Amino acid sequence: MSSTGVRSQESGVRGQGPGTRGRGASAAAITEADPQVLSTEYSVLRIDGAKSAPSATSHSALRVPHSALLAARGLFKSYRKGRVEVPVLKGVDFSVRPGEFVAIVGQSGSGKSTLLHLLGTLDAPDTGEIHFEGNRIDNLPARGRDVLRNKYFGMIFQFYHLLPELTMLENVLAPIMIRFGVWNYFWHRREHVHRAKELLDMVGLSHRLAHKPRELSGGEMQRTAIARALITQPKLLLADEPTGNLDQQTGSEILAILKKLHREQGLTILMVTHDQAIARQADRTVRLVEGKVAA
Repeated sequence: MSSTGVRSQESGVRGQGPGTRGRGASAAAITEADPQVLSTEYSVLRIDGAKSAPSATSHSALRVPHSALLAARGLFKSYRKGRVEVPVLKGVDFSVRPGEFVAIVGQSGSGKSTLLHLLGTLDAPDTGEIHFEGNRIDNLPARGRDVLRNKYFGMIFQFYHLLPELTMLENVLAPIMIRFGVWNYFWHRREHVHRAKELLDMVGLSHRLAHKPRELSGGEMQRTAIARALITQPKLLLADEPTGNLDQQTGSEILAILKKLHREQGLTILMVTHDQAIARQADRTVRLVEGKVAA
């Protein structure tokens, strides 16, 4: 895989989808960074489990449940259309416990995808806080967000965001190359390739390793995107309308894969969907209505 291909992966998905504001929209759209340390404005936050010092700007009212893997408190977010400011999120409180499968539902424009983008650090809230494993993450610098997404978050999107010039195997391996750098990657290439092949076999694509995205169906591309999201062994899988671009049967197959990951591997999954039937397959459903969590 060429370094040009990796760079195009980083830039090719920027600005896609509501509220990305140029931060990228793919689990693989990251930059190479030190996987150990994230610097914040108030402390040095180690993402290997050590807790950060409380932020001097934190509000005492924004209390985060100790049991939460991911938690948001008091999230507000607006966008501008010309001279008009459009409020999208209006004070969202939300949390996910380790091992949960949570579906976020709501009508178009309710703020579902915006909330997921904020939780995945693809965008920043106007006000409010987001915490992962007890550490505040919404105010991390760009490098810190990149490391967080590459090491701990897996992301799946409706439109796949696969690199057209790469094979399926290369697409799955891209986040690993970006994390470790070209030389380190090639030093351990055999084990990385073995892991990628295992994941593609798990999603039923062991016969498609050398194919490129243009040669695959929508369902096959989404399966590849799932394998790519899992290659870094994330603690949290964020899925934005993962079945929204697929027919009903193919969408059911994708959902079955997600349920199997949750059931057999205990993977924490947060999924945005407009489909009530799909949402009912999750452990818990959270409904957004006009930018707020419905009671």
